[in-house]
Amino acid sequence: MRMSMKAVTAAATALLSVVATAPTSQARAVWDTSPVSVTHDVKPTPKVVDLRVGEHPNFDRVVIDLDGKVPGYTVRYVRELTYDGSGEVVPLRGRRFISVTLFPAKAHNASGDSVYEGPRLRQYHMPALRGVAFTGDFEARVSFGLALRHRSDFRVFVLHAPNRIVIDARH
Repeated sequence: MRMSMKAVTAAATALLSVVATAPTSQARAVWDTSPVSVTHDVKPTPKVVDLRVGEHPNFDRVVIDLDGKVPGYTVRYVRELTYDGSGEVVPLRGRRFISVTLFPAKAHNASGDSVYEGPRLRQYHMPALRGVAFTGDFEARVSFGLALRHRSDFRVFVLHAPNRIVIDARH
């Protein structure tokens, strides 16, 4: 079946208009070093319950497990990692650092007890990932720091059932 040039042009124009008008604040499943910022207004406030890491042939993966809907998030390179509240520098080995902030989110229950079961501060010897730190649970924001061996491309995406945010750092 052959499509006319007019039909091909119309289809290409329609596809391009969808891609060109997609909001810039959406998750980015492509490899890049630019910041990612996604806003979701969710209620009730989701809980951050775990963080897991894994090494793959071409990238290292960080998975943040959620109890509830997927909140908004920012993922970006920073000069250094600091703990929320105190401002103290996070003692992670690495040459480059990525800050991850989830909002609105919390890592505690109504009594104020932590529901987060992942690592608080852990060093790794993966090709890209050198360490992770839980850096804060304050004013409906939960934050993490990732230490990398070097500045590398990363991608961010969401998986469901259960809900989780995935950050991959290329080797």
